[in-house]
Amino acid sequence: MKQSFDDLPNWAFDLEEVSANVYEVTGTDTFGHRVQMKGTDPDALLIDARREAAKIEADVLACKGV
Repeated sequence: MKQSFDDLPNWAFDLEEVSANVYEVTGTDTFGHRVQMKGTDPDALLIDARREAAKIEADVLACKGV
């Protein structure tokens, strides 16, 4: 299930159940950056992936001097 969020407009997150009660979330941005993690709590995985994506976003902006 693809999801996007207003606070990370360049990112899309895909959450899948890859095995019985095991989930994988993959987030990608328009520049090709990627975060990926697996676990048993899909809500927590999505929160963690969004947090990591926000860190990447901040690093990219810092490198650009914005």
